[in-house]
Amino acid sequence: MLVPGLIQRQSQSIVMTPQLRQAIALLQYTQADLAQHLRQVCETNPLLVLEPGDTAPEAATTPEEFHDDDPDRFTSGSERPEAAAPPPTLREDLILQIRLAVPQTEQTAAFHLLDSLDESGRLSVSVADLATELGMEITKLESLRQTLMHFEPIGLFAWSLEECLAAQLRVRNRLDPAMQTLLDHLDLLARREWRRLREKCGLEQDDLLDMLAEIQALDPRPGLRLPPPAPPIEPDLIVRLHGSGFRLTLNTRLLPNVSLDTTLRSRINEQTEAGKILLGYASEANALIRALQSRKHSLLTIGRAIIQHQAAFFHDGASALRPLTMREIAEKTDLHESTVSRIVSSKYIDTPQGTVPLKLFFSTALTSEDGTAQSAHAIQHRLQALVAAEGDDILSDDALTTLLQKEGFSIQRRTVAKYREGLGIAKSSQRKRLRRTS
Repeated sequence: MLVPGLIQRQSQSIVMTPQLRQAIALLQYTQADLAQHLRQVCETNPLLVLEPGDTAPEAATTPEEFHDDDPDRFTSGSERPEAAAPPPTLREDLILQIRLAVPQTEQTAAFHLLDSLDESGRLSVSVADLATELGMEITKLESLRQTLMHFEPIGLFAWSLEECLAAQLRVRNRLDPAMQTLLDHLDLLARREWRRLREKCGLEQDDLLDMLAEIQALDPRPGLRLPPPAPPIEPDLIVRLHGSGFRLTLNTRLLPNVSLDTTLRSRINEQTEAGKILLGYASEANALIRALQSRKHSLLTIGRAIIQHQAAFFHDGASALRPLTMREIAEKTDLHESTVSRIVSSKYIDTPQGTVPLKLFFSTALTSEDGTAQSAHAIQHRLQALVAAEGDDILSDDALTTLLQKEGFSIQRRTVAKYREGLGIAKSSQRKRLRRTS
């Protein structure tokens, strides 16, 4: 029979000190959030000194260089990291979308269509004339145009006002037969012939008024505006091709330089009550500075490991992405997996392929028939290319699955459907209706 008693056990656990909690929090901050946090801390700590980053170039993060053929060698310099680029113009944004979503063999034609847009964002030249200029089959050019019409802002690359509005309604899942009839009779709408419109659409007056309100909410000239305004993305890392390798820089443009007020620190009388309080502030300031240095080191270390693993992406784009997990990066960098996760979250890197989130480089692996692991992002890129290249024969999910399997991917139909939906590609039945309409 067991007798109740006291049992002593020893166990190990991590004590979450304020300094440790602060260091963990700093890992997750974006540049803007970190800058705001530093300003707030400085207001309560008299021993912290903040200086605008632009006034102290000698304190800027030094860039690091490494090469494909010598991944373990780093050299450093003292130049200022590049400033973030201003928000892109509509044309620059469309060029980036074309480079990311259109197969390289069709990008010349896509740029030609972009150059043919009028100020409203519509094409004023017939498809036959454009196809002749490009030496391209009309069906292939039309298929490419349909792909471009899904770019933001929706409604670009249309031949007419009706098609421009229809594209925007289709995205909202509001292009029903009655709405299509209304678009087919915009001349009656312009002449305010409400009775004839109701007869054509087979609607009551209230229903017609609702449809007219939806039409008024659309943008008839999407070429005159930028996509919905959003704060510009400030990358945390900047990577550039440099000789046979890469040049990695920590971007600190928004971050102030943080230091300890050594003059005030030297005057502290540790025997007085006020001096003891100031010593506490000095300890907090030093802990913050160490945490910032740790954040900087972790960002560069993880960025370097990602670049070495995904080197082909920086040359060839999304189709060259390789499978990668945070655990793999943690093992390569001797950092904890949770640290990698916190660093990667909400961070961006400015690359030759554009500014992209660090999470882009992490994806699950699908194994091809020859045993080669393929990145899910790369497969999605290939799926986009197949849909963009389809002619009059619209590819169903089954057909797309078969084509991908023939290329060596061990992928199932449900995965293809999930990827297609995630990429915002309409079902084959919807794409067929769109093709018939066009």
